[in-house]
Amino acid sequence: MLKHLKTMPAFKWHLLCALLLPLLFNGCAAIHPIKGIPAQYLPTEYKGEMRSGKETIDLSLLRQPAPKHYLLDSGDVLGVYIEGVLGQFKDVPPVHFPQSQEVAPSLGYPIPIREDGTISLPLIGTVFARGLTLTQLEETIRRKYTSEKEILREGRDRILISLQKPRSYRVLVIRQENANDIVGTTVGNLNVGRSKRGTGRVINLPAYNNDVLHALAETGGLPGLDAENSIYIIRGAAHQMNHSICPQPIQTGSANPQNAGHHQQIQQVSDTYTPIPQASPLPSDTAFQVGQPLYSSDGGFYSGDLMAPTVINDSTMQRSGIIKIPIRLSPGEQVHLTQDDIILHDGDVVFIESRDTEIFYTGGLLGGGQYTLPRDYDLDILGAISIAQASQNGSNSKSNGGPSALNQDVTISASNAIILRQLPNGTQLPIKVDLYEAVRHPSQRVLIQPGDYVILQYTKSEAIAAFVERHLLEGALFGLAASNLQGGGGGR
Repeated sequence: MLKHLKTMPAFKWHLLCALLLPLLFNGCAAIHPIKGIPAQYLPTEYKGEMRSGKETIDLSLLRQPAPKHYLLDSGDVLGVYIEGVLGQFKDVPPVHFPQSQEVAPSLGYPIPIREDGTISLPLIGTVFARGLTLTQLEETIRRKYTSEKEILREGRDRILISLQKPRSYRVLVIRQENANDIVGTTVGNLNVGRSKRGTGRVINLPAYNNDVLHALAETGGLPGLDAENSIYIIRGAAHQMNHSICPQPIQTGSANPQNAGHHQQIQQVSDTYTPIPQASPLPSDTAFQVGQPLYSSDGGFYSGDLMAPTVINDSTMQRSGIIKIPIRLSPGEQVHLTQDDIILHDGDVVFIESRDTEIFYTGGLLGGGQYTLPRDYDLDILGAISIAQASQNGSNSKSNGGPSALNQDVTISASNAIILRQLPNGTQLPIKVDLYEAVRHPSQRVLIQPGDYVILQYTKSEAIAAFVERHLLEGALFGLAASNLQGGGGGR
């Protein structure tokens, strides 16, 4: 049999290849490509949010302004010395040296300000201290002991009021970040994610330093690259606040005229909203036609015209009452923060969440892979393919079907990129990108969003040319070289 194959004429080999070629391509992905919306006709609401160009928020917005004078309140401990009342005549007042250098030494006996904002002194009873300065409180106490009660002689009294220990606020700070420099673990082309152990600290913030900025400074600074660009503030039970710094979301509805009179009540729960898809013009010669059903995540089709409203569990971090402060803002974007939003109280929780869900996947000629999206700048389709190809430098590119059109070499390259984008209602939207056009026209470089699947395929013509190049031409060259070697060996 082998002898018969060796003596087969060349034209019969060509005829055999021509007969086998349709059979080989019967299951090829290029013959059954994924249909999608061309990148140049992608509606705006499906393009995703841009990350590049954002700048860090003015940090002074996260700090409360210090008043000109310290105002007393519950929790302050005063140093009080009243000669003849709190202390005998001609006795030296007790001196208190605090451990912290931020508080000056004080004179007198410790008197705390109670929860109702008052202090209790001998012979005169209750004195209201909340909202007063030390000088104002001292004058009030002097007036009560002299002119009102006539316990001490006016002008010869010795009354000293000082701040012995300022009040502080106990705050819990939880940072879901990795303390090490290595923020993720990568095995081959698979990013297996980050550690979400994070850190948690209970800190005591003194009065007028009990704000978000000082809480961050005490626990490591602004969120790192492995965390979200947001800070969550969860109020304690004693200071429940429902003020929202997020804009009101638009209300989704039905485009069906018969349902126009039906109003659905949507509760404000976060700054996340579902955009209403608008009709966009599509070319008549594309494979993806208007009205073609979208692919559903369960393998079926979605024939609805609208996206379902986003449903957010009230028991999550997106519920009302939780304040979300963005760290980076787009040019011209304004954030409306009040003093009540950034001031922290006893029992408040400051939470910084990990962003481990911001990944995209690759498949097709790129090979299977999972990669993390950058946090502070955009990654388009060209950058995603470059990252996927860079991770394959150590492997044989032919095993994955050859290089992409970005290589710009003499071999046949794949130029058909498909982005499968998951929509909030569970369906997926296929987006078609021609890499040759994307290289020339930046407007066709679709931005990669979390959860996207990037699949690289040949077009039909590229698949046929690649097959001829890789199997017929290379086989013919190897056969010619082998015959020359055999012929040369026989001549000797």
